[in-house]
Amino acid sequence: MENKHYLPGLVAGICGGVAATAVNLVMIYLFNVGNLRFIDFAGVFIFGHPPNNLGENMLAFLGYLGFTGTLGVLFTYLSAFPPKPYLLLKGIHFGLGVWFFSYALTLLFKVPELTKISLATALTNFIASATYGLVLALVLRFLAEKTAATNEE
Repeated sequence: MENKHYLPGLVAGICGGVAATAVNLVMIYLFNVGNLRFIDFAGVFIFGHPPNNLGENMLAFLGYLGFTGTLGVLFTYLSAFPPKPYLLLKGIHFGLGVWFFSYALTLLFKVPELTKISLATALTNFIASATYGLVLALVLRFLAEKTAATNEE
């Protein structure tokens, strides 16, 4: 495995995480759809409860971005770099797979704060996860094109 996968994957994953958080928060706070934020998931895993104050929210967000960056690196290794055909579809599929497995793991391990999820919350997180995958793939494609253009000069 080559090191050229790591940094683009990390950057793309973090960008996807920021975009997914924005979608997640807009749907919850602006449109009142759902109530469980991605940083609530991270807070439960870090603190044992959803974040309660600004400091906990900030640390949960940083933990979430670390997780999304790691997923970006994983996606980059799995999908090859530079990207192959159907990258955007692969990105969305990856994001939705993470959504499904995250929900499945919280049920499997009976995490009490995360076991009762409403349809609205599931839908909000589904859309935000698809956004994560799409932005992950778009940024990865952009970085691949930029790298190719730099190498041609």
